[in-house]
Amino acid sequence: MTFDIRSVKSKIFLSYGGILILVVIFFNATFYYFAQSYFYKNTIHALKSISLDVFADDIQGKNLTKGVALAIHKYEFSIRNVYIQALYKDKIVLKSKNLKDYELPRYRPKRDSDIVHVKANNISKYELIMYSTMIANNKNYTVQIATTIQEEKQHLARIINMFIVGDPIFIVIMLLVIYKMLQDILKPMNTMTKTAREISITDLDRRIKYVDNGDEFAQLAKTFNKMLFRLQSSFNQVKRFSQDASHQLKTPLAAIRVQTDVALKTNRDISDYKSVLRSINSEIIYLHNMVDNLLLLTQMDDEIVQKSFKKVELDTVLINAVEEFVLIADKKKINLNIEDIERTIIKAESTLVSVLCSNLIDNAIKYTPKDKMVSIELKENKITIEDEGIGIEKKDIDAIFDRFYRVNSGRFEGAGGYGLGLSMVKIIANLHNAAINIQSKIGVGTKIEVIFPTI
Repeated sequence: MTFDIRSVKSKIFLSYGGILILVVIFFNATFYYFAQSYFYKNTIHALKSISLDVFADDIQGKNLTKGVALAIHKYEFSIRNVYIQALYKDKIVLKSKNLKDYELPRYRPKRDSDIVHVKANNISKYELIMYSTMIANNKNYTVQIATTIQEEKQHLARIINMFIVGDPIFIVIMLLVIYKMLQDILKPMNTMTKTAREISITDLDRRIKYVDNGDEFAQLAKTFNKMLFRLQSSFNQVKRFSQDASHQLKTPLAAIRVQTDVALKTNRDISDYKSVLRSINSEIIYLHNMVDNLLLLTQMDDEIVQKSFKKVELDTVLINAVEEFVLIADKKKINLNIEDIERTIIKAESTLVSVLCSNLIDNAIKYTPKDKMVSIELKENKITIEDEGIGIEKKDIDAIFDRFYRVNSGRFEGAGGYGLGLSMVKIIANLHNAAINIQSKIGVGTKIEVIFPTI
């Protein structure tokens, strides 16, 4: 049995042990009090019964005014060490045989009967309980019946001995039972502690096993597993960001370095330097936008984002997103056709929904030739964006939402990007429990539907 005073098990064990000892002491004191009261009442009742026998057998119908008579009782009373004495006008006229050479302290009751405790060392070393009563039809007679408290003391001593022997055994057994119960009760916590100690950054996918019986430990295990899931998600996001950033930054940084190296090898005209700077500036803008998108993807923690959900006017968010691309569409000579925008309220994070809408519109404009049209509609919680662009091959449709995946854009000049737009759209849709449907045909165009749940 290990015992660490700092542990919860030890503290509970000591608390329960202390309570158990206090309960046992209280029970012993209560039992002792009631036993003492019972023996006392039983003695008084016996003395009263004996007084009636004395009256019937020794006094009634007899003339006891001459000398001192001895009680004639030959049977044993319900209690031992009984002393009998009767007085007639304060003169002793009757004694029990055990009082032949002694007498009880004379006591005339103030009422018809009295109970007094007296000490008579010549009779007994124990205190005497004496019952004194006057005979109802002859007040000249007073009957005194006394007994020692020896028997009561013996009974109470046996009870105390029983407590002294039995209590430690009972307490030890109960403490062992409590300890075993605590081990069983706290076993899930020990399992959680052991699992938590074993989990490292390399195995964040481990989870605590538990029985879902609705108790506090099951709730704690659920909470701990949710925390592990969040940690794993956060770690994977950071890891993915590091990998993605490392992978995607290499090419533009290499291009910048090559351009600067070439520009520095020989003296060049100002126009050449400006051209290099414009190219470098373009690469820097590309890097800046890509890092922003990578960071946004990294920060999309499901639980944190969903806690910030509130009622959002989807129609307003969509119209604002469309307005961002009016000039871009005009520049590319693409017609933005707003077919129908219904007033729609959803529970969402407005910034993320705005990013979703912007990415879909940007993607549609990017792959649509000039003099073609992009149609936008919001109806029954469904955003529909349909373009007359180059379309997507069937083999690419399932992969376009993967990070950094880009279809072959060689077929369409001017289509750039870094393969994060639709990946972000998919993640944002999943956060909002929205469904995405895609229909596309090469040379005809693509239709994307995002269906948000109703509230």
